[in-house]
Amino acid sequence: LKEARTSKKISQEALASRINIHANHLSRYERDLTLPSIEVVKKIAEALDISIDVLVFGKQNPEQNITDKELINLFKGIEQFSNEDKAIVKTLIDAFITKRKVQKLAE
Repeated sequence: LKEARTSKKISQEALASRINIHANHLSRYERDLTLPSIEVVKKIAEALDISIDVLVFGKQNPEQNITDKELINLFKGIEQFSNEDKAIVKTLIDAFITKRKVQKLAE
């Protein structure tokens, strides 16, 4: 928690204020003296713009760093596709990424 908070350059007081708890409680959470309720964990994650998994399990995998909610929703929709359709979407995305890389090299 402390690492996540300090990486965002947010003070204990500011984070505590954002999630409507006393800074002393936040300090106890950071020192592993007490555990927050799941509701507080959710508020902390939202305030720090990170997933609850990061707070519970530690650092995210790079693959989990997608922050564009619209893009996430699109990917969730694609998960419902057949394997054949997923392969087509992956090919299209790969082609677009390759095109951008070539364009950057040409600059």
